[in-house]
Amino acid sequence: MLKIYQIVSIFLIPFIIVNIFIRIYRKKEDKIRFVERFGKPTVKKNNEKKILWIHAASIGEFKSSDLIIDRYHKVFYILVTTTTKSSSDYIKEFYKNKVVHQYIPFDVSIWCSKFLNFWKPNLILWIESDIWPNMLNKIKERNINCLYLNARVSPASFKKWKNAKNFYKSSLKNFNKIFAQSRNDKKRIYELSKLEIEYIGNLKLARNKNVNFVKQKNQSNIITIASTHYNEEEEIIKSIKKTIREYNLKIYLAPRHPERINKILHELNKEGLNISLESKKQYDENEIVIIDSFGRLDQYFQMSDLVILGGSFLKNIGGHNPIEPAINGCVVISGKYVDNWTNIYEDMIKANSCILINKFEEIDIKVKELLNNNLEIKKIQSNALEFSNRSFFEKEKLFQNIELYVN
Repeated sequence: MLKIYQIVSIFLIPFIIVNIFIRIYRKKEDKIRFVERFGKPTVKKNNEKKILWIHAASIGEFKSSDLIIDRYHKVFYILVTTTTKSSSDYIKEFYKNKVVHQYIPFDVSIWCSKFLNFWKPNLILWIESDIWPNMLNKIKERNINCLYLNARVSPASFKKWKNAKNFYKSSLKNFNKIFAQSRNDKKRIYELSKLEIEYIGNLKLARNKNVNFVKQKNQSNIITIASTHYNEEEEIIKSIKKTIREYNLKIYLAPRHPERINKILHELNKEGLNISLESKKQYDENEIVIIDSFGRLDQYFQMSDLVILGGSFLKNIGGHNPIEPAINGCVVISGKYVDNWTNIYEDMIKANSCILINKFEEIDIKVKELLNNNLEIKKIQSNALEFSNRSFFEKEKLFQNIELYVN
């Protein structure tokens, strides 16, 4: 099946090239660095250090590698690849002195070979990304050690891969070791591949130290709506529109993909609310502020008592990390579609440290209940903070494996 995939990928080259120029026109692709998508480097390589290549699909996956970068950026030359322009912008702003970023080439053998022939990495860490059969095959051909970190298969993907088990297994066999994101993922991956899968926790939840964050205000009128996807912003705001004015709420809205901000502004303006962008710095009187920057969510979580976490009210997204707001002492309200974080949410529900609801219309009901019961807010916040201080990841075991395989 790999041969068929390789042939199909070659035939698709003209379509890939046309598509990338369309994306450049729509400002979804870097008009200068797009050549990296064909395996051509745009930076010089440092040959004095061993090269540790970290591949992550987008910002969320990349952020989970912070633990690794912090430990090894002085020891190794760290190459990071991603697929999105927003992740490139984020890395440039916050990690430019620690790593070098390139876009991973499209999964066509000739472009993958060109990329590997130039970079010659000593070790590859493939973080929670899609399976790229041609790239992984070329990595194996060159005997480059490669670890699959935070590997996952959603229930939807599991159903699809069941029809191509052999292809999935042959791709996974290119990794030296596979570390699953959760115990459920471990079971699904094993059922598809029958390979040895390890579980050392969720890399996205790895932290260097625990925190003891305490809210300074008795009661807040600030709510952060975070990591929202298509249509979620409009539906959430519609649900709580009357409550925003009744309780004089300030809403901070952080969409998952900032390139959607103009469309979000257009839709929310129809609701007659006062809206501004964070970057304008003129939002004291505005009811909704859209966060159009990277890396500052924590400061809004710290101001908020309630966080409505997106990516969970519509199917096929899978939810987002509830520990990030929990560690800042927030009550987390999420939709029911949290396949990516099933184990964490199940445990948080048992610990009364988050709230799951079934549909948009229920958001307003729950928000009002909480705003009218400050003691309940404080109780859930305390539970959330306690839960977030649990140990979720065996970082020393990961470091041992990295140092073993890079040497």
